[in-house]
Amino acid sequence: MSANLDVVLRSLIPSELQGRVYACRNTMQFFTIPIGTFIGGFLVDKVCEPLITKCTGDSIMNKLFGVGKGSGAALTMFILGVTGVMVSLTVGIKIKKYRFTEK
Repeated sequence: MSANLDVVLRSLIPSELQGRVYACRNTMQFFTIPIGTFIGGFLVDKVCEPLITKCTGDSIMNKLFGVGKGSGAALTMFILGVTGVMVSLTVGIKIKKYRFTEK
């Protein structure tokens, strides 16, 4: 994805503006990492771990994600994976109508 995006950006953005555009893109990309870490930690500790501990016996949640320490993190990763796939499919369907053409 990164190489494809670089080709599109370098061919569409004038040379004198590429530094500013890449700086802005990198700023937006890298400042979200701590935000994602904070939200992920909150989800594991306050949402998913308590949810898993409430499941008892041979529930489907216990079979899929285990019991004990780390099971909440497994559930969080599963939720993030499903969400990522759904967002990617939705965006892919929405932008399917756009085509990149050479000038």
